[in-house]
Amino acid sequence: MFYRMIDDHLALRLFTPHDAEEAYALIDADREHLREYLNWVDAITSAEEERQSLATFGAFNPERAINCFLTLDGAIIGAAGVIIINQAAQWAEIGYWIGSGHEGRGYVTAAVRELERLSFIDLGLERVQIRVDVDNVRSRAVPERLGYTLEGVLRRTDISGSGRIADFCMYSLLKPEWQAR
Repeated sequence: MFYRMIDDHLALRLFTPHDAEEAYALIDADREHLREYLNWVDAITSAEEERQSLATFGAFNPERAINCFLTLDGAIIGAAGVIIINQAAQWAEIGYWIGSGHEGRGYVTAAVRELERLSFIDLGLERVQIRVDVDNVRSRAVPERLGYTLEGVLRRTDISGSGRIADFCMYSLLKPEWQAR
């Protein structure tokens, strides 16, 4: 099983169906907050649906994706992962979400740093990108804090959790930039 300690309390742990009840409880308790930007939230209406989702997206596959829960002292507080891996073109996309009670503490930034190491060192990739809804100021702050380049805005490219067709910022970090940081 894939497991990465970030610090003494924070870790990334591969999705497993065994985590369905705990993950569903977090999603359900924070549904209004998460729904604003995540279009999958309303599709998860039970622990069983979450279990099925985790079974689908949880396999460790360094050719396609590595999806993890973000845990604090073993408790699930969100998710972060390398949600798209393109080995042929040597790039990956990082995605993340966190429960509202854990925002603003640097947990997502720390998780993204660990996912950068995974992407550049373990997977040998040359580029990492993060795509964020232009209106999601907190999520945009993560790549901005970490020195990513804003490459542009993808206009009307995806559906937000609230159902609107949204613009997304595309941020990237290249391996030499990461090494220099």
